[in-house]
Amino acid sequence: MRYLCSVILFLGLLSASVYAQTDTLALYPGISSQTAKMEELLGKLPIRQDPRITDLLVRHSQINQRKRGTDGFRLEIFFSSGNKAREQAERVRNDFNLTFPNIPTYLIFQTPNFKLRVGDFRNKSEALKAKSTISYKYPNAFIVKDIIRFPELFTESFQQIEEPEEQ
Repeated sequence: MRYLCSVILFLGLLSASVYAQTDTLALYPGISSQTAKMEELLGKLPIRQDPRITDLLVRHSQINQRKRGTDGFRLEIFFSSGNKAREQAERVRNDFNLTFPNIPTYLIFQTPNFKLRVGDFRNKSEALKAKSTISYKYPNAFIVKDIIRFPELFTESFQQIEEPEEQ
């Protein structure tokens, strides 16, 4: 009797698991996962939201525009507050630009220090990678949080790969 009950219970669980997953797109025969375009779906969806959400998004956008950048990281390779700190910072900046011409440099004065920061890194891992690259020449460089320039979404080399020139 126990054996019969356990077999029936096992078969019941097995049959329930067979029907557990169904393809929701099969319920709508006109839409397939490969051909459905997001624009078409968004055009048909009614969106009801509190108007305060739109106001918050506009405020957030205005705050970011006033900051003239976004939160990120830079490497600080020099700081000094001596009598000739500005000249020293300029020398270090010129030397850095000759060695690493593709990394932007920023000379900052925060009383009483002149600071030389380099790079525009969106996350700490990018900053760590750059730090390891320049560490042979600037071993005392360290990572600092800063407001960075907005990163370029598409570089020229990417556009050349995407859109080959016609001959």
